Amino acid sequence: MIYLWHIQILSTMKKILFIVMLFPSLPLFSQRKIADLKKEDFISDFDLSVNIIRKQHPNPFKFIKEEAFNHKVDSLRKSLVSNPDIYNFISSSPLRLIKDVHTSGTVAEDLSIELYKSVSYFPYPVIVEKGRVFVNIMNKEIPFGSEITTINKVPVKKILTEIASNVDGNIQTGTDRNGNDFARYYSFRYRNHENYTIAFVKPGKTETASITVSPISASDYSYRSAKCVLPFNLLQQSYSIYSDLNDQKQTGILTVGTFNLSEDYAYKEFSNFFKEVNQKKYTNVIIDIRRNSGGNPAIAALLYSFITKNSFANTYTYKTKNITLAYPQYVVDGNMRTYSDEDIRSQNNYLYQRFDKNDTTGWYTGNTRLMEGLLTNFPKDKDAFSGNVKVLVGAETISAATYFASLVKVNNRGLIIGKETASGVDATTAAWFASYQLPATKSVLTIPLTEIYFFNATKDKGRGLMPDKELPIELFIKYALENKDPEMTYAMGEG
Repeated sequence: MIYLWHIQILSTMKKILFIVMLFPSLPLFSQRKIADLKKEDFISDFDLSVNIIRKQHPNPFKFIKEEAFNHKVDSLRKSLVSNPDIYNFISSSPLRLIKDVHTSGTVAEDLSIELYKSVSYFPYPVIVEKGRVFVNIMNKEIPFGSEITTINKVPVKKILTEIASNVDGNIQTGTDRNGNDFARYYSFRYRNHENYTIAFVKPGKTETASITVSPISASDYSYRSAKCVLPFNLLQQSYSIYSDLNDQKQTGILTVGTFNLSEDYAYKEFSNFFKEVNQKKYTNVIIDIRRNSGGNPAIAALLYSFITKNSFANTYTYKTKNITLAYPQYVVDGNMRTYSDEDIRSQNNYLYQRFDKNDTTGWYTGNTRLMEGLLTNFPKDKDAFSGNVKVLVGAETISAATYFASLVKVNNRGLIIGKETASGVDATTAAWFASYQLPATKSVLTIPLTEIYFFNATKDKGRGLMPDKELPIELFIKYALENKDPEMTYAMGEG
């Protein structure tokens, strides 16, 4: 599957990723059983995965040296050889080694229901904030907001490290990205536990309490997941763009869940919002991109044109080591249809025409044909807002969303509130993706084909956008216990 501006929108119970362990869309019927897969199936697909990463990823050894990659691959392979089952195949995936937020893998759909049902689950949904774990459901056993410190005597910090989601490079918010699905990730990794002894501290207390509980079924887990207290802005999250107006605070709130939008639709929604904000003479705007997984950077720039005070530089370049499909016989589209010879030729020709090779460095760089239509000097919109701007970012702010926040920060146009974004501020992988269906397990790897470098950056320091202000953990807990959106409440009252 190759497409422009890859956006990974995952419903809570529908996908299982190799790295973040989310379940795929559930099929209407099952064709195979997990038991049908043999040792050689897992090993051959593991080896192919490694080769795909090496030959297809645009820069696989940016954040890990090739020697270290080889060593860790050998270790993962030995683990899989000694314990060749579907669970170890998933947890042994080499994708996580290259530290790229845009890489992913999905288990074959015809195995997903069986896999989902085969696991017993940790019984409490949680929220993860700054590496600390808090109960995220009203229940009789452990009060909402209690901090879990150990599970079966294992510190939660160790558990979080083991199940951290993909982020770019050395970004520190990978553990927080797992908050909504901690119970699932943990249960998958520690699936043989007969019970859970949980040490926790109740809100406002200092002493540690303990309770031993049994795992729950997949059905009960799904039910409890739907009863989480946080996040509070579920309505706003259900739309690509959603606006709120607060006359008392003279504040307009724009929640943007994705930049994978058509220009016509995005412009209409942005324009309507800012026209109304200006008409009401509001003094403040809050733009919430905490869960924006990216999209087209041109749409991110379009949004920024509504808050800029002047024309601004809108510059980025694309780079890659390889402009052809490494294993075209395994590439599939969104319907799991294997690419035809014509599809392969068309894809390879498209990139060949738009990337030029530097014979000295061996890198391909996007040429003028690729960048045709890009507004490098982006004008201020006629309905632009001139008041105070705050932008909420978080561990699920990725790709073009990070770029939007960077525009705000580079141009000193507003206050960034939240935590480090999950994708790089200098660069990330983006734009074109190839989905490879592994022949034995039928699992699918999605690999980006190019990198994007922002603001003429030549190096990637491997960190995300850092906020100007972070919500103190004490206020996070306080607002959550008051049934308030912590970051939004902080932003509404800050400054």
